[in-house]
Amino acid sequence: MDTIPPHRKLFYATIIIAIIGVIATSFYAIDQATLYFLFKDQAESEFETAKSIIAKHYPLEVVTQEDPEAQRIASQLSFGLRGSSSSQRPQTVTSSWKIPALKAQAVKHAFAEQFDEFELVIVNIPGRPLAVHPRDMDRLRVNAILSDPATYQAWHTSIQSQQLEVHSNFDLFQWQIPQFGAVIPYVDEKGNTRGGFIFSTKPTLNTVVFLEVLAFGSAFAFLLVLIVAIASVMFAWKGLHDRWKTSKTIRFLAHNDPLTHLPNRAVFSDELNKALRKASITASNVYVIAIDVDKFKEVNDNYGHAAGDTFLQIISDRLRLVFTDHLVSRLSGDEFAVMIEGEYTGREITTLVQRALATTNSNCVIDGKEIQISLSMGIAQATDAAWRSSRLLHCADLALYRSKNGGRSIYTWYASSMDEELQLRRELEAEMVRALKLDGFSVVYQAQVGLGDNKLKAFEALLRWVHPEKGRISPEIFIPIAEDTGLIEALGEYVLNKACNDAALWSDTSLKVAVNFSPAQFKTGEIEQKISEALEESGLAPERLEIEITESLLIADTTSVVKSLKKISKMGVSIAMDDFGTGYSSLSYLSRFPFNKIKIDRSFIMNIGKDAHTDAIVAAIIGLGRSLDVLITAEGVEEEIQAKILRAGGCDIVQGYYFGRPANVDPANPHANIRCSSGIEETIQIETASTA
Repeated sequence: MDTIPPHRKLFYATIIIAIIGVIATSFYAIDQATLYFLFKDQAESEFETAKSIIAKHYPLEVVTQEDPEAQRIASQLSFGLRGSSSSQRPQTVTSSWKIPALKAQAVKHAFAEQFDEFELVIVNIPGRPLAVHPRDMDRLRVNAILSDPATYQAWHTSIQSQQLEVHSNFDLFQWQIPQFGAVIPYVDEKGNTRGGFIFSTKPTLNTVVFLEVLAFGSAFAFLLVLIVAIASVMFAWKGLHDRWKTSKTIRFLAHNDPLTHLPNRAVFSDELNKALRKASITASNVYVIAIDVDKFKEVNDNYGHAAGDTFLQIISDRLRLVFTDHLVSRLSGDEFAVMIEGEYTGREITTLVQRALATTNSNCVIDGKEIQISLSMGIAQATDAAWRSSRLLHCADLALYRSKNGGRSIYTWYASSMDEELQLRRELEAEMVRALKLDGFSVVYQAQVGLGDNKLKAFEALLRWVHPEKGRISPEIFIPIAEDTGLIEALGEYVLNKACNDAALWSDTSLKVAVNFSPAQFKTGEIEQKISEALEESGLAPERLEIEITESLLIADTTSVVKSLKKISKMGVSIAMDDFGTGYSSLSYLSRFPFNKIKIDRSFIMNIGKDAHTDAIVAAIIGLGRSLDVLITAEGVEEEIQAKILRAGGCDIVQGYYFGRPANVDPANPHANIRCSSGIEETIQIETASTA
């Protein structure tokens, strides 16, 4: 289970503390704001009452300069909105004589009737106090009222607008009951501002109202915080949900194949290890079936990768249907594996495998195209407690390899002899690499003779390997290994260069040389260049070179291969289709590309004259060649009767042991040891002894 790193824990704790702080601050701020607006409403009502009292009694009169008492009082009160007193001792401010006694008394009584406790400072236009209430208000208090920035700002605003201006000491983040004051301008009959009244009173809210206000503020704060909390939770849930989904996807991809949703190799290996440990205790059986999709690359090449993905999904679904109660896994691209544990016998496993192969009998249809399914399988069983998962998988792979080499779409049980074959194969791989470096391979040539004039027409270049210790190794053994390991490209290039160099030295310049090409060598843009370089380096005329390809080359990538073949044909090089008739689509490929020659496979020639159906097929191929104006070559002619039947049927060229075995060619006398006309002398030279 994943643990949360320390810095993440600190981060989450900080967020939680911050959220709690925001909630508490929100409650506090809302309560404060509620009190403020409540007290403000009351204060504004009281200020309007004070304004009406002042307007009713009209208490101020203009001060004249001749009045010495007024001048004395003004000199005594030498402070105000524009300055402060230099005196350090508090002094009592008395009522000014300029407010008539009767009016002053009336105003005082009117204010006293309306307000229990209030403060009033009367200020003239220059900003100096004229009178105060209560009478015992000292200089420090007056100076504090006049020096307050809020009062100062309200004074100037009120004097300019001639309207009542309210000010307050309210601070959202200070716990105190808000105090309100007002500046009430005094305007005479002519519309001139003569001064102002700075008035303040204390709120008189009772306890019930105060508690109701707090309750309302708390309820409102709770509702607001609840809305914010719900929104925050929803936002956090969305983030956590997305993260949970991402984590779930990551866990799924860590254990499953994203395409087929089958368990991956890691899960398969883990479960196999568990099954083997369990089997070592209970003495039960454990089987592994390795499965490979035959020719899956061709499906990708011919139908596209999207169709290839769908193809694999269909195969995985069919495997699930057969192995419902067992672990089915996709190990890699087109490789699957099945693990079966429990009291199953070999016969029951064979039955399951046969059922799996039977599901491939019906083709799948993808985008309207019918695609054939073919599976090769290898089966291995853990026979004792010492078996490991890697060993069991390895043995299943060996059996699978035998199935693929044995014709595909079959199954094979593992046998201990397969380990010896694998060891031999690995040794041959290493020896082949060494032989390429040390020129351990050689090229021999088999004659191709025209049946019409009995003259030598060409030689086919054949690769041979004589190992210094193991002796002669058949091409049927090392060529498939070279194709699987990628060495076939180097071997093919070696044969091409050797054949061109040898043919350039033959005294008879009419003879052609034929070279076989593997599908692995045929890469667009490379094979044409290699052929051109080989012809240029050897000096061989392009008309004397013939390349032989098989149908499997065209199946791999028809469009690309045909494009390359056309480029090669434009060089003047002849192109022959080898092993004609052994595939499924040979005729369709003849229509896509104009071959110069068709070679009838030796499997037909060995039964010619013995089987009527074979004779009919050979006759049909020869007739096809005539219709298309293509030369027909028959391979594997080993008896005279075969040559006579082919000559009678109209076959153009033959090759086989009857006319000459593969051997080295004497550049000065290429016709030597070949059953053919040698030019001027109509003699036939036959080498009776077996040659290389």
